Amino acid sequence: MLTSEGSRPDEAGVSRAGLVPDAEPVIDAAVAPAYATWGQRVVAALLDDAMLAGVTWLAFGSGYFLPTLTPVLWADADEGWPSDPRILIPLGAVAVLLVLQALTGWTPGKLVVGIRVVREESSAPAGLWTTVARWVLHLLDAVLLIGYLRPLWHRKRQTFADGIVRTVVVQQLPDLPRKQGLAVYSAALVAVVLGLGYCFPIHGGASSAPESVVVCELDGRAPYLTTGEIALDGSVWEDWERRMWTVKATRTAHPGATVTWASDPSVRDVHYRVEIDARPSSEDGEPMISRSWDVGTGGVDDDPSSDGSYTHTRNISPDGDVHVADVELQESDGDLGALGTQVWTDVRLIADGEVLAACGSGMGYDDADQVG
Repeated sequence: MLTSEGSRPDEAGVSRAGLVPDAEPVIDAAVAPAYATWGQRVVAALLDDAMLAGVTWLAFGSGYFLPTLTPVLWADADEGWPSDPRILIPLGAVAVLLVLQALTGWTPGKLVVGIRVVREESSAPAGLWTTVARWVLHLLDAVLLIGYLRPLWHRKRQTFADGIVRTVVVQQLPDLPRKQGLAVYSAALVAVVLGLGYCFPIHGGASSAPESVVVCELDGRAPYLTTGEIALDGSVWEDWERRMWTVKATRTAHPGATVTWASDPSVRDVHYRVEIDARPSSEDGEPMISRSWDVGTGGVDDDPSSDGSYTHTRNISPDGDVHVADVELQESDGDLGALGTQVWTDVRLIADGEVLAACGSGMGYDDADQVG
């Protein structure tokens, strides 16, 4: 049988061991813990990776490469590793799990499932360098996933990494007094439940209008423009993602303008054009996104906007026609997210190739009133 520092089988057939043995025990083959099944290993890995995914989302949000204790040869995210000091948060979480496994044989996921990584010859914890080597060598297991499937048929249920560093995964729980054991198991259970909770997002979004607009009064350029104004406005689309009680929101500015002008009745057949240039307010130079709209004459025979990015109406009067053109940049026009929420916008009204009026100013889209 095992010494008091070693392990002994409990009534359920799962052995118990101290969290950090004082010495390497001598194993009696008759009472050695049973090897963990492939299913137990998979569940434990999923629970540990769920915790790492939750930590990564809390640090950065969605769309980044997720750290794992079971590496694979492909990435699940589009954006890769962020170049941000906060990358130390998920990497630190990986380090904590590796150290726990190195010193005790358990991670929260493995403890909840009731399995432990130990040295093959002594059933002692594997130690830091062996644990790190085993983690790196899991890349060999990831080749066609053969190594990860190997415990299904191997006598000792070992992956290739286990075989190289001489570790086995056994069914074993900590040998602690009842209250301490319950506290340790409860802490591990809470950690994995939170990790799982942060893996299930709820998405939503809403369109908002900026709280204030910039208005430029226009000088007369008869007959195409006798009076008018350009109001820099647009909208903000806010995407939010809720996981557990945490909500992360991202705002995307859609710069736009409302151009109002009066024209002489003699030029009702003239086609007008509106142009917008947008760039972050913090940057000088060339615009990041540009677009022009042939808004037509504003008559009833004009073709409507195919993408809903503009409207142009004209109220006819004997004394002069009043035009209202609304334009707004769309996702298809460029990377609106790169503009940020402080945007410099230049707007021009053009007729017959001549710029009739222009307005340029910075616009803030940080605070907005929800409109839908």
